Amino acid sequence: MDAMVLAAMAKWPNVPAVFGWLRLDARGQWWIKDDRLQHEGMAEFFNRNYSRDGQGRCYVQNGPQKVYVTLDAAPLAARRTPKGWRTLPYDDDVPARAAWLTPDGMLLLEIGGELAVVDDRDLSALLDEALPSWDGDMASLPAMLKLAESALPLACDSLPALLARYGIVARPK
Repeated sequence: MDAMVLAAMAKWPNVPAVFGWLRLDARGQWWIKDDRLQHEGMAEFFNRNYSRDGQGRCYVQNGPQKVYVTLDAAPLAARRTPKGWRTLPYDDDVPARAAWLTPDGMLLLEIGGELAVVDDRDLSALLDEALPSWDGDMASLPAMLKLAESALPLACDSLPALLARYGIVARPK
């Protein structure tokens, strides 16, 4: 976290938290109420000060105040790069360890021990490369997602089940 955030937390330790104000979409973009955040500096601040508490709720530490985040999908969004995966709000370039396809067509990865949704702009090309002969029937889903740089165990599961498995609260209250 930023030094100024840590200093504010020490100075004002009992500031109440905020809920229902900040949202992270499935592309890793921030939304304040119903408006997508356009200010690059503020988005970078949110990214640097983004975390998850012991109850599984994601938040941005804004000075002394925790602003809890509503998640459209997962705590992270993943985009494929030549090196592997770039995650937002973080940018770890950590290799993925497992993959899940939801019945409604979302692809999620475990990256660095955290759950990340694959950005929908990458999904079609990725599935064409990794599962070229798959017919779309979940009963015939291959056991591996085969990419040029790796092969990942692949399973089918629902988003709520995956969030529960990783202890994630998508709609904190």
